[in-house]
Amino acid sequence: MKNTEKLLKKELDKKWLSIVIILFLNTFLYGQSNCTFINVIDDTTHGHSYEKYNETLDMQRVLNEEKSGFLGFIGLNYKRLCITFTSIIKNKDNSNIYEVEGFSTVMNKNKRNFRGTFTLISHYRLLEPSLDPLKEGDNEGFSTFSYILKEDEKLSATGVFEGEMLVLWYKDKGKQPDYSSLFDFGDPAGNYKFLGTWTSYRTKKSSVASWGKERIPCSDNFDIGASEFSPNPRYYKYGWEEFKHKYDK
Repeated sequence: MKNTEKLLKKELDKKWLSIVIILFLNTFLYGQSNCTFINVIDDTTHGHSYEKYNETLDMQRVLNEEKSGFLGFIGLNYKRLCITFTSIIKNKDNSNIYEVEGFSTVMNKNKRNFRGTFTLISHYRLLEPSLDPLKEGDNEGFSTFSYILKEDEKLSATGVFEGEMLVLWYKDKGKQPDYSSLFDFGDPAGNYKFLGTWTSYRTKKSSVASWGKERIPCSDNFDIGASEFSPNPRYYKYGWEEFKHKYDK
């Protein structure tokens, strides 16, 4: 009887441990501190109100303005993720799709090429100017896209990045939009933000993987900077050493 009770207790302990692990992973993978893409939009626009903008926009110039120098992380330990785009071209048959090529590195090594697409979700117009009054007919806004970026399956440690992205723009009357850091003042919230996951081809397991200009979306307690990005010192060893040297000067 005692052996049965011990065995039952052991099995229950295993089940509780599994539940705790699952809850932890779900919290991390699907938004640290329950961070969502809507939160990313609100953070990036500093809470400005907006509405759908139904004009047809050619986003190729906007998307090509910044193709490198992104800040990013991947996984539980916020390993440094660097994303570089080498080509972003509008699809000839579907103007809402942009064909993308580039490469990634993790902790400043293991370069992996990828190919994929940005697919337009929607355009939005801000209902109030970010700083200065707009000229009549001009607009400030942002566009949202879904993205999927597939690394080379033939190489080791490769997988698929996918998620949602937003980019801010400024549009003069009668012209196509230009990339614009509308809120690049005070405590800048950044721009061109990607919130998503990376899923391994081999294990099928997913890890959080996000990046952006100036700031990384849903950074939780990783980015402790006020007026600029500053990684928490506990994560320096995961590819962020240059920031330690930067602040030591």
